[in-house]
Amino acid sequence: MRKFLFILISFILFVNVVYGQEKATYYEKIDNNTFRFFFDKNYYLSDKSCEFKSIERVATLNPKTQKFDGPFKDFNNNGRMILEGVYKNGVKEGLFQAYHANGDLKWSANFMNDIPKGEVTHRYPNDQVALTLLYTDSIILIQDYWLPNGTQKIKDGEGTYSFPIPFEGFNEYGFEFYVAKGKIKNGRQEEKWQIFGYNKGQKEILLALENYQNGKLLVGNDYYSDSSYRRSKFGIIPYDNFFRAESLTFKTCSFDDFSDFNMFIGMDLTNTMSRMNADGFTEDSFEYQIKLDKSGRPSKINYIKMTSSDYINKVLAPLLKDITFYYPSLENGVPVADILTVTGKMYKNSEGKITVLPIIIHREKGQ
Repeated sequence: MRKFLFILISFILFVNVVYGQEKATYYEKIDNNTFRFFFDKNYYLSDKSCEFKSIERVATLNPKTQKFDGPFKDFNNNGRMILEGVYKNGVKEGLFQAYHANGDLKWSANFMNDIPKGEVTHRYPNDQVALTLLYTDSIILIQDYWLPNGTQKIKDGEGTYSFPIPFEGFNEYGFEFYVAKGKIKNGRQEEKWQIFGYNKGQKEILLALENYQNGKLLVGNDYYSDSSYRRSKFGIIPYDNFFRAESLTFKTCSFDDFSDFNMFIGMDLTNTMSRMNADGFTEDSFEYQIKLDKSGRPSKINYIKMTSSDYINKVLAPLLKDITFYYPSLENGVPVADILTVTGKMYKNSEGKITVLPIIIHREKGQ
């Protein structure tokens, strides 16, 4: 337990120094090995006083393994329980139940050795059944599906499906939600599927077309990037990302971090940098400054520090210049022009490829 706390505190101190923040509180000790952890809605550890903190978990940590061990309960900011279950030395075992904000059951599942088994039922906030799924050893089958108005669209694994799924954080499409529409046969996706993106109150925009056979994706065509793929990028089953709490990964109290924008930029840079020859490279960093207007458009990039490799810089510099959007800075809730200082770090991973970590953004004026 002491080792776990030492590691977590060390990480917190590092981030506080980088961001110039006061000491953050990501957990509080209740008694013995029982703690109260603070998370954002995506189950990243969040400072107790951060505006993005939305979940509190009361749980026991095994002092030897430093993993969740025993029953736990998660609560929203109103003190209403939203999830409960049991861990055995970090492994999910037995009944897990999630609840809507109104207290009604959201879903229930039985876990065996960290994996849900058997039938799992999802419900709408009005307590009406939405989905029944069958978890087997190798696949998830859609058994039944009802619309919110009670109309059944899938029965015994046969029918048509259309269920909205939220995008998690910043994404290349710029939408809050997507919905996949298509045929279900024998509980699996079959034939042509359409993927639409949308924001609340706005019309749907076609993002991609996919073609399935016996639940396997044959080919997908992304109309945003004008590219094809053979591994589906759009899950169709509603999910809760509570599993992320197990890694105790934290984020700073900034919208850039909370929205996954920092991570998105790091991953986007990695997509190109990972294809470069990494011979002789271990790790390095970079830093640049940009002017940002109140709409989030950058201009006048100033490279403060580039890597020690001219070969890498010739690729990196144009990539940084081609970033066409950052979230606008806010001052008293109003978008303002600002100057951003952006730092980044890259290293060679275990596969010998260059990986860029999530960037860090410092704003002179707003948040």
